[in-house]
Amino acid sequence: MAVKEKPPHGLLESFSAPLWERLGLTAVQPQWVVKSQHRGFDWMAIELDHSGTGFRQTRATTTVFAVKLPRKSPDWYLPSDRIRSDRQVCVDDAWVYAGALGEQPRVRTWTHWLDLAVDTAEEVISTEGMRRDESPQQKAQRADAPSWNVHHGNLVLLWLVSMVVFSFFNVMMLWEAYGDWQHHGAILQCHPKTRMGTHLQGWKAWAYAASLAAPLLIVVKALYTMATRVYRPGFALQICVEGALWVGAMYALHHAREALVQSVRHAC
Repeated sequence: MAVKEKPPHGLLESFSAPLWERLGLTAVQPQWVVKSQHRGFDWMAIELDHSGTGFRQTRATTTVFAVKLPRKSPDWYLPSDRIRSDRQVCVDDAWVYAGALGEQPRVRTWTHWLDLAVDTAEEVISTEGMRRDESPQQKAQRADAPSWNVHHGNLVLLWLVSMVVFSFFNVMMLWEAYGDWQHHGAILQCHPKTRMGTHLQGWKAWAYAASLAAPLLIVVKALYTMATRVYRPGFALQICVEGALWVGAMYALHHAREALVQSVRHAC
């Protein structure tokens, strides 16, 4: 009967490309392991303690089931879409991994997970070498295939909320400026308490409107990136660069707009 054991020293380092690395988990520590055989395959269940994957960085625990393949081979392959939000399955050069992020299945359900891992191992064995004759285009498409990643979801939420909130205010200011232009032929701002205001006409009015509209173009590009590149390689860097560009543009254009307004201040 399989029993829990203390994980041997260097256990995690013995795997070449395990599931926890694919998911980008950090500060991973094995708590215990269970070893046995299932349907002729050696398997190992590993309880992992790791950093949280949400905005609240609390510790989390995930049980990963690893099934050993009959030999090491660089030709073992699984499509990247096997890593999904509800369950994650992948393969490296010696093991098939299966698990669900943040979950520790009850022992009575382990057979389900082991069947999943063994079925996947048999699939991997049956398709060994099928990628050897791929064209460069096929290899590029496979390398760019999406693979679920919880950190990408967090980045989308962070930038999406920020951009939507600030873009709403930009649109409202643009709408107000357009209303002023329609009625007065200029963009007007008047502060009752100070009895001072602005009267923007000509190129200054256009510059004021452009300073509000320009960040919206960056937001549109970022939304396109979120829709088409999320879970793909390089997404995190791309969306962070676009987000930083948006923040920089918002900051610089805000100060430019303030300077423009100050240049035409007069009594209301």
